[in-house]
Amino acid sequence: MTFGRKAIALWVVATSAVVSFAWASSEEAPSPDGAAPTQSPAQIATPEPRRVLGERVPSGWRAATCSLEPELLRRTLRGYYPHRSPEVTFVPEEPHFFGDFKSATTHSGPWDYVQKIPLVLYGPGFIRTRGDVTLGREVTIADLAPTFARLLGVSFPGARPGRPLTEALIPKDQRPGRPRLIFTVVWDGGGWNTLLEWQNTWPNLRRIMDRGTSILDAVVGSNPSVTPAIHANLGTGAFPNRHGIVSIPQRHGARIEDSWSGHSPRNLMIKTLADMYDPTTNNRAKIGLLAEQDWHLGMIGHGAALRGGDRDVAVLTRTSPFQTNPDYYRLPGYIQNVRGFRSDVRTVDKSDGNPNGKWLGHTLPKDRSTGFANPAWTLYQMRLLRTLLNREGFGRDRVPDLFYTNFKQIDEVSHAYFLQSPEMKSTIPFSDAALARIVRWLNNNVGERRWVLAMTADHGVGPKFTEVGAWAIDMQELQIDIAIHFRTRVTELFDSQRPQGFWVDRAALRRNGITRAEIANFLLDYRVRNNVADDQRIPKGYRGMMDDRLFRAAWPTGKITSMSDCGGGRR
Repeated sequence: MTFGRKAIALWVVATSAVVSFAWASSEEAPSPDGAAPTQSPAQIATPEPRRVLGERVPSGWRAATCSLEPELLRRTLRGYYPHRSPEVTFVPEEPHFFGDFKSATTHSGPWDYVQKIPLVLYGPGFIRTRGDVTLGREVTIADLAPTFARLLGVSFPGARPGRPLTEALIPKDQRPGRPRLIFTVVWDGGGWNTLLEWQNTWPNLRRIMDRGTSILDAVVGSNPSVTPAIHANLGTGAFPNRHGIVSIPQRHGARIEDSWSGHSPRNLMIKTLADMYDPTTNNRAKIGLLAEQDWHLGMIGHGAALRGGDRDVAVLTRTSPFQTNPDYYRLPGYIQNVRGFRSDVRTVDKSDGNPNGKWLGHTLPKDRSTGFANPAWTLYQMRLLRTLLNREGFGRDRVPDLFYTNFKQIDEVSHAYFLQSPEMKSTIPFSDAALARIVRWLNNNVGERRWVLAMTADHGVGPKFTEVGAWAIDMQELQIDIAIHFRTRVTELFDSQRPQGFWVDRAALRRNGITRAEIANFLLDYRVRNNVADDQRIPKGYRGMMDDRLFRAAWPTGKITSMSDCGGGRR
């Protein structure tokens, strides 16, 4: 083989250097190369993966599933909700994952490289200046909601898995009251493997880490590591097995529907922090969200869908005009008329040093209804944020407010151009510059020592397959092979699919005498050679892995619901 077959594993180590903190305008301007951070927050270790060539297939789906490392299994079990999750769940053999060799990658998995995320708290007067820390216990994105509850002085359900990050908080008696605004920023796809691939492109985030508390051993905590599920983790302080948002699609009776179909919160089964906190203020607290899609609504929750709730501000920018569900949320009319998108497109056009109407050779959008895989939207999102925050008066009175936003461009670019692409290198500095502008807005409009900023990500991103020796598992070919094996049709057998599993037609299983266990066992002996399409050209360096297994584990969903199902005390 022409390259080393290496799995991606991310091991974060703390550093001790201290960086001076300044928000100079020169630090805000993104450039193609970015500015080098003063210190490196982490390192990447890439150990050799398990060899699977010629390995004996485990004796059945249960043995294979129970052979998973406890953390991988735990994360996956947390992602299961009865009657919603896929009927067959699987975990590919690392480093393989779903996608295609030309462009498309996925990030749905329990592995560290998609699970390890930045989790940063910053806010003078409220957040300790600890820099990079490791807490030596499980820290997940679900810990943000109970941490915010501590700052707000409201109770939070103790039965939920999220735990307050007290290690980052200044003691209550030393704080200047409650923060007037807690502002949460999510870089979609901005996990540690993304940041470390381009670690010279986010100096402003580095400064926030140094001046606040950056918890280096934080993880998403549940699998699949996809946008709707993880944003609901953040908002509720729980995992999909509690809140019920399991993926982008999910089962609803006999149908498969979008988890936020109709921009409705009906599939979110428990309250978010915002749902619990807002009524304690008689709805005087302002709750707001600005994000690309309804998949992000899990951060704020139900709005007016709950008794005693009100219509929180929720601006969804994926379509033009922008949307919301007016039954539960509020979309201010003025936000439709914010100007400046074309100017932001011109800024991105110039950023590659060749102002020719394109960005790194790609056509830029002419209006805000198309073309999301470029940083023009990051610039325009800041215009929208400033307008919304100013007009609505977030952080202007003594009643603490909550605001959440998701910058989606890193994720969009990763799916279109790969992690290691120049497009990704160009995109991250724009998100980084937005952080500096948010801090400046907070200081100028809310006031120093009156706010808290949280920054995190919902997952890492899939690398380029050939960079790590991964086979791009072709989902269509896989489904065809399963249908042929069981002598049925793809359209008859499968209701839907995602990189975490299959929703199967239960009536078709009965008609054809197929069990979910049989499908799982078929996957365990599925090899690279089986997944090669008839017209597919095998990339250079891959011919030696044709007999490698593609799936580490597969099981009938719900047959294993806890670690104890795999032997109790052993785990």
